[in-house]
Amino acid sequence: MRRSRRWVFLTAALATWAAAAVPAAASGGQQPRPRTERVSVAADGTQADVASHTPAITADGRHVAFLTRASVFVPGTPRGRHLYLKDLRTGAVERANVSEDDNPDLRWVYEYSLSATGRYVVFASAAEEMGPGHVVDKHLYVRDRATGRTEPLLDDGRPGGAGNPVISADGRYVAFDSPRTDLVPGGGKREYQVYVHDRVRHTTRRVSVASDGAAADGFSHLPVISADGSEVGFLSVADNLGTAGGPRPAPRDTSFYVHDMRTGRTRPAAQRQDGTPAAVVTERSLTPDGRYALFCSSTPGIVTGYTGTVQQCYAKDLRTGVTRMVSLAPDGAPADGHTSAVVMGADHRRVFFTSWAHNLLPGGAGEFSAVYARDLRTGAVERIDVAADGTGADGLAGGTSVDRSGRVVAFESWAGNLVPGDTNDTGDVFVRRLT
Repeated sequence: MRRSRRWVFLTAALATWAAAAVPAAASGGQQPRPRTERVSVAADGTQADVASHTPAITADGRHVAFLTRASVFVPGTPRGRHLYLKDLRTGAVERANVSEDDNPDLRWVYEYSLSATGRYVVFASAAEEMGPGHVVDKHLYVRDRATGRTEPLLDDGRPGGAGNPVISADGRYVAFDSPRTDLVPGGGKREYQVYVHDRVRHTTRRVSVASDGAAADGFSHLPVISADGSEVGFLSVADNLGTAGGPRPAPRDTSFYVHDMRTGRTRPAAQRQDGTPAAVVTERSLTPDGRYALFCSSTPGIVTGYTGTVQQCYAKDLRTGVTRMVSLAPDGAPADGHTSAVVMGADHRRVFFTSWAHNLLPGGAGEFSAVYARDLRTGAVERIDVAADGTGADGLAGGTSVDRSGRVVAFESWAGNLVPGDTNDTGDVFVRRLT
């Protein structure tokens, strides 16, 4: 049996309205048939010899990025965990964590994000691999693929580290978390907080703050960002970010909040119906327009009628304040297994998530996690990790990312039956093109 990996979901910046248009449907009124392609192969088709994982697709659907230690993609690549981009039109593969001076600090990439067209890539990297009991500061870099330049995001040379970067569609704004105390005046104690750096004005702003501007009174991390950079979501254990019910008893769970960069308002995005915070460990995202906050939680009482503790996925409309469960079967029943990695297309039509549930489609999903799409208008559910004949993956799948159109989905899987010739017996990155 193939080994499981911990799926890392990062959201990436998924949309920009100035990006290249989505290709039109085939002539003659025919819709292209759905198909699955393997992304994590070299330009000549050579398979990776170790796992590839953590995919992200650009908003225009042209490039898919992923992380891997494999050495087959670019000749002469030094040992490390590298970030690659695959051009889905040409098949070309390039390494993004490179610099003019072959900086060794770029060899181990941990998190990354793509601008809408993939011109800008921001990533967190270190010279050494971090392991148990071994702390290495990560630093942030931005690569401009048009100019070929890679530069530090915070060009000050100071220690302290930063991570989990996410970039706006145009590449101007980067949100990240850091324990540094010198990024803004009155930086406070050494505790992770969330910041946004404006690459045009060269300014940094703390966004893990209450609506009155007070810094969050607990650690905050794992940001997500809307396409235009105006909305930034993050997780926090703080008590002063607008949740009802007063201070929470220790140990406090992280919950999901969204900060409006224009108004300074911070709102809870994950709550029970009584207004108290719902626990969100890692699973969170924003739609490109920032209207919907998506999250997964095992907290009961988030929506009427559901008191179970199976982790479900939800979408909160930040305009109306309404939260709905989205990890549902076609008959409206909640998923009967753990769900995670929820994202939504820019048109708000489909949601995508990973689940171990057996009731989402007839016959279930077998013994592995699978990736699903749910149509929010019709309630129809479709499995994403399938072969050309519709056969489900024979290995774990997850790590979902979707383009602006909501029709090209990137995911990772340890299956060997999704495409012909998959014989490397390890994790790969795939795309599924929907109708």
